[in-house]
Order: sequence, then structure tokens, then C-alpha cells
Amino acid sequence: MATIPLATDESGERRLTPAEAFAHAVAAVAELGVEADLAPVLDGSPGTWRCVLRRDGEDIRTGLGLGKGSRDEARTGALFESLEHFLSGLHGLRSEEIRPVPAHRLAAGPLAADLPVSLLGEAPDGPVGCLPYRSLTGGPDLSVPVFLSMPDYLGEAGRALRRRSGDTYDYRTVCRYSVNNGWAAGTEPVEATVHAINELIERDALSLLLAGQFLRPWPERLALVDPGSLPVPLAGLLAFATTATGGPVHLIDMTTDLDVPAYMAYLPAPVGRPARVCGWGASLSRRYAITRALTELVQLHCTIPLREQFAHLLPARRDDTGPCAQLHACYLSDFTAGLPGAEVRRFEDTEAPATPAGHLERLVSVLRESGLGVLRREHYVTEHLAVVNVLVPGLERFMLVTDGHLVVPGDRGMAVIRGGTHHDARDGRTTGSGRPRPSSRNTVRQHRS
Repeated sequence: MATIPLATDESGERRLTPAEAFAHAVAAVAELGVEADLAPVLDGSPGTWRCVLRRDGEDIRTGLGLGKGSRDEARTGALFESLEHFLSGLHGLRSEEIRPVPAHRLAAGPLAADLPVSLLGEAPDGPVGCLPYRSLTGGPDLSVPVFLSMPDYLGEAGRALRRRSGDTYDYRTVCRYSVNNGWAAGTEPVEATVHAINELIERDALSLLLAGQFLRPWPERLALVDPGSLPVPLAGLLAFATTATGGPVHLIDMTTDLDVPAYMAYLPAPVGRPARVCGWGASLSRRYAITRALTELVQLHCTIPLREQFAHLLPARRDDTGPCAQLHACYLSDFTAGLPGAEVRRFEDTEAPATPAGHLERLVSVLRESGLGVLRREHYVTEHLAVVNVLVPGLERFMLVTDGHLVVPGDRGMAVIRGGTHHDARDGRTTGSGRPRPSSRNTVRQHRS
């Protein structure tokens, strides 16, 4: 089994070793009164592990987690992700925590930079269930709609909770924008918050990449990493990923105006099939961002058989984008036409903070300087485990289109469509997708149905 030195230990995003963190996760499992079934899918380095949480021998519907990276990191990551998925559902959420806020008041407030919140003003008014979030950027603490980050809240599992909390809003116009975005687990809140923010930046970058490639009159130019410029460990990891998946694997630079390195490990799919075996990563450490993208690609490839085995734990999916050719192109995510003319960039490492606190400070500063606020809810915090949710109003969630949802971009995506660029060809900075600007989405919204 291949053993490749990975960039995890030098990223500075975790405060403990994987073995130390694993001990905390095991203690958290015991505290919650559940059992964890851990098993390797690819037992090596890089490796992939899966974890299923059970109670009284029965699988918990939201308790499936996957982990990637070195063997110890993959095992630990799978356990933490299963706990994150379990707790980011409705477990432990009490109706008395939920505060109903009029939809039109939310749509006229500071959260309106988020497209689904702005859409609340286009439907009949009504009480929307919200939870308190604390600002990390010096702004006011705000009540944030539960539906934004808890899809289960809108289903049968959340029906009684909505009724008890006085939430009677008709979510049919915005339910497609509900996604478990900005959730992360760690051994303490700072570490978890770093990973939550990186996830938001990664998904924003993917959203802008899709808008720039498939929604403009002409596609913007792709940027690829020169494989020959990669340091030895990353070159070895790319070779491993190419062999494991059958390749070829292309490293697409998705970095936006935020200047936080973000990458996609792209594996082309057969013509007419959606490209779903890909990996994504964002981090202040460019080396770690690429590592995450490549190890996630390997993870998704080797867990394909699990999708049938654990279908009862996975959300049902369907493609609703067919009526709109441009949105369907986003759903397919076929970047092959842009590969021959792509700009090729040499790998240049970045200097990343040495601690999670350093990462958090710089990430919050980057977002603040871009005119973006950061809101956090410490959803579950004990001595052994922290699960948080972070919202950055204005960052895109258009990547939901790749799940077949009929969604449209927000202001950052619309700026790219109008002629801005995802990232400048010279230095990786975005010139046209920075601060949200007023825009008309009528052309795209006609496909909202």
C-alpha cells in the first residue's frame, strides 16, 4: 500500500495530532450515547475511512461520515464527520431556542446579501424560524433562518419543531437553497470555525467557477496548476490519484478575489454524465488546499460502492435543471472544452499561520476587508467536541446546481456573468466578483419555477 507524506501536519489548522483528536471523538461518542462503526475503505496513506453512528443497533439517518488523508487522519476525520452530520441535523435542537422573525423583515435586513434571504421578500410574509448567531467581524449579532443550513428542518423530521416554535412560513420558494453549508466539527470551537469558513470559501469558489464557465456569453479562461512544478509530496499524491481513479486528473485553480487558495481536482466524466468524482479544497496553505482536493477525489472514487450500501442514509437526488440548458451545463460540470486553452500556473507555496487561532484571525480579516461579515453559532460544545455553523452573507451557494437543484447565482455570481472574472489571469485575484452589487437576475430567474 502506498505511503505518501501529506501536508496535513504542517497546515496549522488542527491543534492536536489525529491520534489525540481521535481519543476526544471517542469520548464524544460515549457522551452522546451512540455507537460508532468505523471501517477502512482504502487502508493506506492516502486513505479513506467511513463511520456510521448507531443507536441500539439501528443506523442513525444523519450519522454517516467519511474521512480522508493519512491513515490516522482519515479514521479520525470519518468519526468527526459522522458526529458533525448527526449534530447538524435536528438532534438536540429545542423549539424554545427558535425565534420566529417576519420574513419581510429578514429580507430587508443585513442578511439580504444572501440570495435565499432576499427571496423571502418576494413571497407572502410570515414567521421564519431563526437561531441566534454571534458576529466575528464586529457587527451586530443576528437571528439567522434555520432553513439556510439545516435541510432537515424543512422535512417531516422538522415539522413538529416548526409547529411548536410558531414557524408557519411556506418555504416552497426557497427550500431548494437549503444546504448543510458552513458546518464543521473539531476538538474546540476555533478549530471547527476555521474548517467551516474554509468550506464556505471553497463552495463560493466553485459557484463562481461554474458561473464563469457556463453562464457567461463566452466562458472565462480556466487556470490549471502545472503538474511539473508541484513539490515531490504533491506530485506523488497527484500520481496516486491519477492511478487510483484511472485519470487524467486536472488541478483547476478556483481562487477568487478573497485570495484564499482554492482548488478543484477535476476528473472528466463520460460525455453527458455529470462530473461527480472530483475533489475540492480551500486553505490559507496552498499545499494543504491541493492536498485536500486530491484526497477528496480519491475518497469519492473509492466510496462509490458505499452509495448503494448506505443509500438509506443519503438524500435522494434528482436533476431538475433540464429545462434550462445553461443550468444543466453547470449540473454536468464538464470543463473539458476549456482545458486546451487554459492558463498554466506554476505552484508557489503560501505562508500559512502555525495555529488554528492564527488561521481564524487571518480568515476573518480577509472576509472583513472584502466587506463580508462572519456569523457563528456554537451549536454543540463540550470538553471533547465542538460543532459550529458559520454563515458569511453574500458568499455563493450556487454550487447547489451540481446536485440538480434549480437555483440561480447571487450577486457575486451575477457580477461574473455580467463580464467580471473569477480570478485575474496575472495574479489569481478576482476583478469583478468582489463585493456584492445590485443586479437584475430576471433573465436567470425566469428558470426558477
